[in-house]
Order: sequence, then C-alpha cells, then structure tokens
Amino acid sequence: MEFNKNKPLYSVKLIFENHWKHYLKCHNVRDVELKEVEKMLSCKGFERGYFIYHCPNCKKQITVPFGCNSRICSCCGKRHTDKWAENLTRKMIKGLTYRHLTFSMPDILWSYFKGNSKLQKLLMDVAARTIKEMFSKVIGFEVDVGIIEVIHPFGRDLVSKSHVHALATEGGYDSNNKFAGLPRYIDYDTFHKKWQYNLLTALRDLIPQSIIDLCFRKYPNGFAAYIKPERLHSGKRLIKYIGRYIRHPAIANSRIIDYNGRGVTFYYEDHNGKNIQFKTMSVFDFISAIIQHIPERNFRMVRYYGVYSRNNIGRFTKIEIQLGIEDKILNKSKKKRIVYCPCCFEVMELDLYVKKPPSKNMNLLTNWIQ
Repeated sequence: MEFNKNKPLYSVKLIFENHWKHYLKCHNVRDVELKEVEKMLSCKGFERGYFIYHCPNCKKQITVPFGCNSRICSCCGKRHTDKWAENLTRKMIKGLTYRHLTFSMPDILWSYFKGNSKLQKLLMDVAARTIKEMFSKVIGFEVDVGIIEVIHPFGRDLVSKSHVHALATEGGYDSNNKFAGLPRYIDYDTFHKKWQYNLLTALRDLIPQSIIDLCFRKYPNGFAAYIKPERLHSGKRLIKYIGRYIRHPAIANSRIIDYNGRGVTFYYEDHNGKNIQFKTMSVFDFISAIIQHIPERNFRMVRYYGVYSRNNIGRFTKIEIQLGIEDKILNKSKKKRIVYCPCCFEVMELDLYVKKPPSKNMNLLTNWIQ
C-alpha cells in the first residue's frame, strides 16, 4: 500500500465530527472524555471566541479564532508540547549529559494499568527508584539522580501498553553535592531483573499473587528496561519526543492513510522501527481507542524525581529562582501579539476581542465576519 507521510488527507477531528454524536448514543463515556472531545470539536470555532484585526494599509480584515487546548487536539497539543519542551530545556541543569530509558512490562499486566491512575503513578515511581538504585550500585555509593519521566499509556498500535520514558542524568550527586558520573559499563541483565523485582514487589497487594508468580516464572531474565547507549545533552528535540503525548491524540493525523466513513486505516512502525505495519479499525473502535487514553483531570503525566524533584532542586542550582525573576521581567515587558497582513505584510491592528458571542447573534456575526 502506497501513502504519503507528509500530506495527511484525514484527521482525528474529522472522524470525531462525523461520528461523535452517534457514538454517544451507543457508549458511556467518562466526564473527562466528553469534556476533552467537545473542546476539540469546537477548536477554532467562533463559539470559543476570537480576535478581529484590520490592516491600516490595505484595509484587509481577518479573524483569528481561539484554540481549545484539548488533550486530543493535534493543533493545540503540538503547541502545548513545544512550549513545555522549551520551558523544561531552560530548567535542566547545564553541563550534564543524560540517558534516555524506557521501562515496559509484559502483556500479562497491561489490563491492570489500563485507565488506572493509581497504578500508572506507581509505575513511574518504581521506574525512578530502579534508576536510582542501579546508578548508585554501578557508581559504588548512593547518589541522587536527576530524573524526568513521562508515562505513555499506549503503544503505536493504540493498544493500552503503559510504559515509562525517562531522562536521567548520567550519574548523580553524592551527600556532599558533588557529581559522580556513570562508568562506561552497565550490567543490563541486572537492570532488567531489578526493574522486574521492584515492579512486581510493589504490585503484591494490588493484583493477584498468581499473576505475580507467573511473571517471575515466565520472565526469568526480567522485564525490558531499555537504556539507549547514546549520551545526550539537554536537547529540546528529545524532550519533545518523550513528551509528545502530554496533550496530543494517541495518533498523528499523518499516520491515518484511509477513512471511508465506516473504518479507519493507519500505519505504525514496529518496536524496532524497521518495518511498517497497517491496522484497520471500525470508526467506533477507533474513537474508543483514542479517548480511553485521556487521563483524569488531575493526573500528572510528567513527574520529576531526585535532583529535579521540587524539594531537591534548590540544593544543586539556583535556576528556579533565576527563572522566576526572568518570568516576572518578561511578563512585564511582554509585547502585544503581532499579526501581519496576508496581503501587504504590514502589522495589523486589533479591532475587536470577542470572548463568547451571544448565541442569538451568532449567525449574523458569522455572516459579517465572512
């Protein structure tokens, strides 16, 4: 099957626009799912509010609608992730190198973590503890490691496969606040077994004991805890990669290659990134696969541990104080939004700000704007 990755013909929003109302008649949804989908469907709509600008040179008038900031909006999600990545890049301790780690588990455990915020938080906590224990072991004494984690509750095929991506400093700080780097060699076999032991031990009172015993028997070499060998600096590109699903649908529009009103076909790369697989789902199954991964409102998909935890960051850097001062200065001197005319490229002037137009005047206002 031939397709063009660079020109998406379909979108998540289009599919939801066509089927969401019918979907609600046949399915029960969580409050957070209903709220986030409704926000996404209204994105860039007049009902959300807008600015109206005019050009003093050529008299051109344009309307700039507001976004929705929904967790499944492709447009707003990218903007949110870009901003988050930029802010995080500024906060990372300068001069240190990092490792990218991925912690996963066998399919036997997937169903227990699906939609369970308590277990998903536990997964992140255990991953951080495993990093600290293993790094301290290979260095030879206890160290505080800087760890930033993001949970991904699904795989490339949209199936619920909770796993954790982590950025960890390549070493840690000792009790005297001196940094000790990692040696070149890390025993990955021990790392896998440590991850398995820590996770299954933490789950002992939360899932059936028979499942835990089965995991130990079936996986004697431990669970997959992949450490990329490359040494990384605090690059924004990597941060955007691990945080790409913080506020973004579970699938990019560019991966949807066919939609006929009844089914959706998309592609994904296999685990090794070498082969492309195709998957077709009914539209209702596709919608269910997307919204099931919307987290509860107060769940934190990004967590900070060790050096980067709120209680410890002040021991190693004054960067938070510096950033606070910078933000105050920037906010005071922030320039107004600049919009350029699409015809003559002159700076446009703001005519009107509409937060939410009255519904009875919506048709008149819409016709006037167009």
